[in-house]
Amino acid sequence: MLKKIKNLFKKETFACIVWDGKIIRYLTLSQKQIDEMTKQGLSVTKKDEC
Repeated sequence: MLKKIKNLFKKETFACIVWDGKIIRYLTLSQKQIDEMTKQGLSVTKKDEC
């Protein structure tokens, strides 16, 4: 039961490649962070989409 409750609050993260036009970074990001970076004009690709 406790495990199920913990899983509700666990953030799903994705291995991502972030490109700002000059530097490529490999990060683990949540979907919210991915959306925020995309709004800033950064290119974010989830690793499983490559």
